[in-house]
Amino acid sequence: MNEYSSAKIVPTCDPPDPAVQERLQDYSAALRTIRGARGVFLLILILSVLLQVGAYAAARWGNVLQPLPVLQKQLAAPADAEVAALPADPETAETFSTYYYLIELTLPLSEFLGQVSCGLLTLSFLFAALVCLSGGLGGVRGSISAFFWMLVLLALLFPWSRWLAGGGEGVQVPGVYYTFAELVRLPLEFRDWLHEVLHYVRYLGYPLFALIIAFTSDRRFSRGYRLVQRHLEAQMKVKKI
Repeated sequence: MNEYSSAKIVPTCDPPDPAVQERLQDYSAALRTIRGARGVFLLILILSVLLQVGAYAAARWGNVLQPLPVLQKQLAAPADAEVAALPADPETAETFSTYYYLIELTLPLSEFLGQVSCGLLTLSFLFAALVCLSGGLGGVRGSISAFFWMLVLLALLFPWSRWLAGGGEGVQVPGVYYTFAELVRLPLEFRDWLHEVLHYVRYLGYPLFALIIAFTSDRRFSRGYRLVQRHLEAQMKVKKI
């Protein structure tokens, strides 16, 4: 055995290429920015859907959209108030609670914010896929899958009934969001069990389905993002030869 047989081979390392390191760091920073924006848009989308469900629950079981009794204001009036002060027309005497006007104001706002945030979330997943493709980073399957799931959700959030209303009356395409007029006209009783099931599918099932799609899309993106980050960390390390 010669003196070189037991010698250990010490691996040498290539000096890191500054241009490659800078490019990889740029890709990593871009993906982190997309991930942060995705969190904000997803939160707004979830809150908007939950607000719709909360408004339905308040209208259905809380009766907050029903007019207050005609004599409610008169009960707080002095005892010697004249009866003639009561309005002759019952419709002009209808008053509503604060929740009525609050729901009337926030319902269309939540729909607008939810639709906009869903569109921005869809673009965020598309941009993440483009970054992965341009850098050859891998993990693009998660972003592409999340992008197409969000396209499905965007179609569910679109107000098809109002958009198709100009083509003729009676066009009813249920969606995730509902208008204030729909909540005001909620039926108190159902003709049969089928109408009751369809009613709850419309007002509770669709929003729940939208939340499932949103969480599924986010989970697909998160898996792809973790894979890309591991790939970037491995590439930014100094390789041995």
